[in-house]
Amino acid sequence: MEKRIKPAVKALIEKKDKILVLKTETENSVYWVLPGGKIEYGEEPKKTLKREINEELSTEVEIGNPVGMYHFFVGENNDGDQVVPTVFEGEIGEQEINISDNPADENITEYKWLKPEELVWKSSNESLQNLIADYYNLERT
Repeated sequence: MEKRIKPAVKALIEKKDKILVLKTETENSVYWVLPGGKIEYGEEPKKTLKREINEELSTEVEIGNPVGMYHFFVGENNDGDQVVPTVFEGEIGEQEINISDNPADENITEYKWLKPEELVWKSSNESLQNLIADYYNLERT
């Protein structure tokens, strides 16, 4: 099967110096990720992000400036397609978050507000760690 590169969009949503992250679980793994998802063919990236945030969080989002990009591979052994998300600043204000109404089965089991350095520690994705560390000028250990 031919491997592909898939574009995606994610939101960096901040509140009180913390970042919103979602816990997703697969059969063998747990990931802490930024909200967002893959761009569908013909869909404008910012519309994708608004749709994904609405699906995942049951909120509306105002999209700000691009933060940067990172990448990851799908599949049990990271041997599948490569996903390349562009991360945008996102603002949801004081809206209440509800992860239980997601029409897509994305195995989102929890959300948390983490300090940027906590996301760097929790994330298993070195590319995302680097993006967050660079954006917040964090020291790397």
